[in-house]
Amino acid sequence: MTAPPNTGEIPAARLFHQTRLGEIYLGDSLALFRDAIEDHSVDLIMTSPPFGLVRKKDYGNVDADKYVEWFRPFAAAFKGALKPQGSLVIDIGAALPQRPLWQE
Repeated sequence: MTAPPNTGEIPAARLFHQTRLGEIYLGDSLALFRDAIEDHSVDLIMTSPPFGLVRKKDYGNVDADKYVEWFRPFAAAFKGALKPQGSLVIDIGAALPQRPLWQE
């Protein structure tokens, strides 16, 4: 699958993939949480948001000094959507070791 060109516009959220175990959505996640996801109804949120970097990237990252403020609305949406026993996984710059940690 080829990604569409980055126009700066965030597409409306749409169902991207579904199995008997769950769903993956693609698009404006804040709108999705606001308009379609019931409070305390989600078991797992897994996300890899743009990193707060010093240099601008084509994908539209936020400056490092503004990152926390930019991320706050997402954190609030996640908190409202997660079930009490739900989990949140945020990948913010994976640096994988050369060999698995369990082999150390």
